[in-house]
Amino acid sequence: MRSCAIALATTQSSSSRNARFRWRSDEERERARAELTAEITRSARDQLREVGAAALSLRAVCTRAGYTQGAFYSNFADREELLLEVMERNLEQKAASLEQMLATCGDAGLDGTLACILDWLDTIHHRGEWARIAMEVGYRKFNRPFWR
Repeated sequence: MRSCAIALATTQSSSSRNARFRWRSDEERERARAELTAEITRSARDQLREVGAAALSLRAVCTRAGYTQGAFYSNFADREELLLEVMERNLEQKAASLEQMLATCGDAGLDGTLACILDWLDTIHHRGEWARIAMEVGYRKFNRPFWR
């Protein structure tokens, strides 16, 4: 398991067998944090597709991503924050694919643009699990103080 709780790297001097520590630069910490966030978010997305939001297990998400739960909590306040991150990334991906489709079909005329839109809808229709997940998250909003 990897843990990002300590931002230290050890080095050894040839003249001395004592371990010395070097603090990570801000850039290294940000890169490691972005990597951790991306891996945990991907793991959560995969588990959400398999079991849904109600059965999402943080332990399973962390294990699948290869991080400790301590690393999770150093980057996310709680499960709800993770769910919001996953949903936000999903919406960003859909918006990017829609923009790409519109850029590709911009001068195709009405029939061509409609055909492009139908093709795009065909590529995302199999992602209906996201509607179910969004409904579960919305339902949780009304039952948990965090969401209000």
